[in-house]
Amino acid sequence: MNNVYGAKQFIQDYILKKNEQIEWLDTDDSDLLYGYIVKRTPRTYRRLAELWIGKKPSDQPSSPDKSLLDLKLSIHKAKPISVDDGLLRYWLVEGWMIRKVTLSDDERTPLTEGYYMGPTLYAYIEREKQQKIKQEIATFVQLQEQLSHCVIPDDISASFSQHINDILSLNYEEFEKSDRFQDWTVHKKIVFLQFLIALLKLRETKPSFDFKEIGASYFKKIGGSKVFDRYKDDFLNLLETWLQATPAVIGMISHGRVHSVYFSGNVKGIYANFQAGALHAVTDVALLNEQFHTVDHVLWLVENRAMLTRMAASPTFLKETASIVICLDGHIRSSHHTFTQQISHSPSIKQVLIWTDYDESGLSIAYDAYRIVPDDITVKWIASDGSIFRDYEAYKNWLQHQLSITKREQEEVLGDEKQWKKWINH
Repeated sequence: MNNVYGAKQFIQDYILKKNEQIEWLDTDDSDLLYGYIVKRTPRTYRRLAELWIGKKPSDQPSSPDKSLLDLKLSIHKAKPISVDDGLLRYWLVEGWMIRKVTLSDDERTPLTEGYYMGPTLYAYIEREKQQKIKQEIATFVQLQEQLSHCVIPDDISASFSQHINDILSLNYEEFEKSDRFQDWTVHKKIVFLQFLIALLKLRETKPSFDFKEIGASYFKKIGGSKVFDRYKDDFLNLLETWLQATPAVIGMISHGRVHSVYFSGNVKGIYANFQAGALHAVTDVALLNEQFHTVDHVLWLVENRAMLTRMAASPTFLKETASIVICLDGHIRSSHHTFTQQISHSPSIKQVLIWTDYDESGLSIAYDAYRIVPDDITVKWIASDGSIFRDYEAYKNWLQHQLSITKREQEEVLGDEKQWKKWINH
């Protein structure tokens, strides 16, 4: 390839904007091309800037200086830099960067000086990107093979197995774009696959283990136990979603965090006894060995703690209406699911009132909560105007219409004891 042609084509392809052209000038400089960026229309002609680019850019460059990479040059906007003149010329000549001097309205006086990414640097970055993708593809295929040989315990939910099978069926492009990992980077997805493999391999040899053991057993090196720490919360949250239960069901009995479910009402278990009139909490650890129930008649499932604390501050209301209030904390974790399921299946519960924010997330929580409770119990959804819906589809249609107008939080319509009793008796 003609290097001069390649340099000029790079300017044409990446640097010039709409209605801009480059007029190259003959100079005595054997290393640099020099020209004017001009704006030309049927009615106007104006010199906008001066431009310098090396005549011999390389499309197979060696690694650039770290100081050059640290400048984070772009092909979209010229960036001012401060560099030694000798080094600057070297980078220009080799095609690592492009110099631009913007001109004033007189088309002669310099205004600002900046630098673009040059064709040599562009070629290097693109080559690195392709090499990274090739490595990611190879790693992904390797991890798929390892995952295919992992044994999933028989007592694990079919949902988890389905997720694993789905991963095994993906090619790299599908894996890269898959939304089953939320909005994670490809690197983070790759690390999660390693986490799954390490988890399942460890489970084959140990029925119970700590989070730290997963990385340690898989990598078998100093620092291996810390490899997954960076993404621990995200990985455990997704694992819970896939398992439809706490990680304890697969053997992870300790992972350095405890999730609490906050509530107010009468609750009894094997080892604990809670009375109405105060705010209480049960942990996901306690739920492993406890089977809770209530003697209350009305179950409130609220999204936010403000509503819980407001009701807990009215013990007379809770006692008079035989109400128990469970806070879902904006996200139904497996601990919320387990506790809500236990309480809602208590023989004394006659109705469930679901009260969430009036936005997309609130609608999702309202549906997930609905799926937990028994089919033979009366379920009500509370609207922002104080009305009551007894059918989820009707509530969904109402809220989706409201969302086209405005979004509201649950705290905006807390109501009072009189209002709450009306909803119970509706």
